[in-house]
Amino acid sequence: MPVIEHARTKAPADYDSDNHRKWEFNNSLYQKHLEIYLDAMYKHLRFTGAKQVLDAGCGEGIVYRAMRERGYIGDWTGFDNSAEAIAFCRQASPEAEWHVSSAYTLPFKNRSFELVFSSQVLEHLKGPGKPLSEFARVADKWMLLSVPYEPIFRILTWFSINLKIGGDPGHVNHWTPAGWRSFVQRVGRLHCWDRSTIYQIALVDMRGSDSTQTVESAL
Repeated sequence: MPVIEHARTKAPADYDSDNHRKWEFNNSLYQKHLEIYLDAMYKHLRFTGAKQVLDAGCGEGIVYRAMRERGYIGDWTGFDNSAEAIAFCRQASPEAEWHVSSAYTLPFKNRSFELVFSSQVLEHLKGPGKPLSEFARVADKWMLLSVPYEPIFRILTWFSINLKIGGDPGHVNHWTPAGWRSFVQRVGRLHCWDRSTIYQIALVDMRGSDSTQTVESAL
């Protein structure tokens, strides 16, 4: 199912959020770029072979559904700080496990998950070093993280706002490729950096790293 159809057909009655509107924006070119991005995330997820995934900042679970539809068959746990988004997840995808939680203090033991998966989340969080530390703490083998590709994303956002075809996405962090690679390497070894449309993806190898240390954000 294309991601736009999942966003439309699985939403609870009268549900609305900025994140949800992003996935159901009805423009064929925009939807194509989302599908290319999701294909890239699935490619890296499949490479790791991870069967126990934590979806950090899962929103409405739409990215989870996209991974399932591409062939992912392992155990999936997601969390978000929005109780309404988690209610959406539980209604649309009851086979997975969903929690209301802050990214700054996760209710999971060290190395609880083979892979921590975070799609377009860290750019929204003030002091992102603390969430990154928490993601690293609970990751046993891998982290798969994505953020916008800057400065391209901000330029496109400026045009979108001024042409009145989009709004402010509320980003507080703006990583260039060099800055993003440096940021994620504070907690592990960068196995792969990949750009997909206007997003950049980091696959981080956590094996052998001391992932219990706190990372201080330089932002």
